[in-house]
Amino acid sequence: MSIEAEVFEQAKKRARRKGFLFALLLVFLVLVSLITLNSFLELDKKSPHIARIKIDGPIIDDFNFNRLIYDLGLNQNVKALIVHINSPGGSVVGSESIFVALSQLSREKPSVSVLGETATSGGYLIATATDQIISRSNTLTGSIGVIIQYPNFSKLLKNIGIDVNTLRSSDLKASINLFEKPTPKAIEEHKQVIDETFLWFKSIVAEKRTLSDINLEKVSQGGVFTGRKAKKLGLVDLIGGEREAVKYIEEKLDIIGLPLVDWTSSKESSTLFDLIFQQGDISNLGKNFISNSGFRLYSILF
Repeated sequence: MSIEAEVFEQAKKRARRKGFLFALLLVFLVLVSLITLNSFLELDKKSPHIARIKIDGPIIDDFNFNRLIYDLGLNQNVKALIVHINSPGGSVVGSESIFVALSQLSREKPSVSVLGETATSGGYLIATATDQIISRSNTLTGSIGVIIQYPNFSKLLKNIGIDVNTLRSSDLKASINLFEKPTPKAIEEHKQVIDETFLWFKSIVAEKRTLSDINLEKVSQGGVFTGRKAKKLGLVDLIGGEREAVKYIEEKLDIIGLPLVDWTSSKESSTLFDLIFQQGDISNLGKNFISNSGFRLYSILF
């Protein structure tokens, strides 16, 4: 190897070492910045503030999220709560769990629901747990009702020559499943479950929104309403957004200038640090909506 080539090779090695050291330094600085940012965010939670949480997408029964709401209710630094809802609904049990947790918090602190593009079915049920419901004029809300949905592969299996044989302890055991056409008796039995749950949903709306009998019947047919129409029917209190929610809370508490602080459950990512070092798990989402072990009860707008 010539002297020039050797000098050039050594220069390349030095450049690679410098590049590697620079990359390490950059990663270190980013980590320090993220940790510092995270510390500042945590400091905000240690002084009086308005907590803000978000409910996005289909609702499932989430223990961590429910625990977060209970913790906010017990936290002395949380003076009020704003709940942003953008959801078509979901599992009835999931919606009920959040409703119960929010109802308990609302007995102790002011709370406001701010409805986004969609807050229907279970999403609207949750909103009724707060003191005030605020929506945009073109928010879609309502869809008060309950459904049971399940796929049925019996025709497909027949076409490909597969028989599924079932032995059961009684006629109604697993009478709605993926592989058999339900009998009239099974349909009637499950319709009773739907009717019972619907009456429960309807009674909550009637109690929380103090609707007249006429308006209660209007909103309980499964229909969807814009924010404007929903306000006329008594489903929402005000047309607006977060600014109006903060104003309501400030008037309620007679305090001005409380900061808004975002809270998330342990499975949610709240900072860039979390996004880099935590991996969200959505693999179970489908399992919550389609299960070969049975059906689930939903209050959802598709």
